[in-house]
Amino acid sequence: MENELVRLNVVGITYNQIENGMYAMILEEEGGRRRLPIIIGYNEAQSIECLLQKIKTPRPLTHEFTSEIINAFGIEIESVVIKQLANGIFTADVTFKKGRSVRVLDARSSDAIALAMRAEAPIFTSKELLDKCGIERDALASRQLHAASRQSIPVKSAIERVKNPVADPYADVSLESLKRMMEKAVKNEDYEKAEEIKKEIDKRHDCAI
Repeated sequence: MENELVRLNVVGITYNQIENGMYAMILEEEGGRRRLPIIIGYNEAQSIECLLQKIKTPRPLTHEFTSEIINAFGIEIESVVIKQLANGIFTADVTFKKGRSVRVLDARSSDAIALAMRAEAPIFTSKELLDKCGIERDALASRQLHAASRQSIPVKSAIERVKNPVADPYADVSLESLKRMMEKAVKNEDYEKAEEIKKEIDKRHDCAI
């Protein structure tokens, strides 16, 4: 069927090692092995990662605040459908419902998914799009992930890194201390530092596997 839909689940956020400051949101087909990577920015990655890690911020982030507004007015998010524009950029149709009134609004895929996750609403894409852009789970190596993501959204070159980077400031810090530091950074709303510490924690977990 041309309009057959496949349900997707968010499995995580991956830092793009090649394009500095960019992240890939990974969605996987329910009951299958194919994954759909979508390049997103830092703020969107932060919002989704806080939800996945169940990190409670002192005050609501933008998507959380928007979700609270939607709930306050008795509006439901029925579903999100990921689609692809002619230029290759991923976007989404978000179906809102209040009583018998139903509206479908266009949104950025990252915003739509961040709201859907908070509303526990289903996320779909077309079988045709997944056939075209989906990648087998085992084949999603970092270079392949980067190549697939570039087809989804044009990525601008990041600012050049400094030529003599300082030594790793967390090299001698224990894992438990890192977790406490991350919690403190979140409490102080220093989300950039919290994300930096979380990457170090994830790196150590990966090394332990």
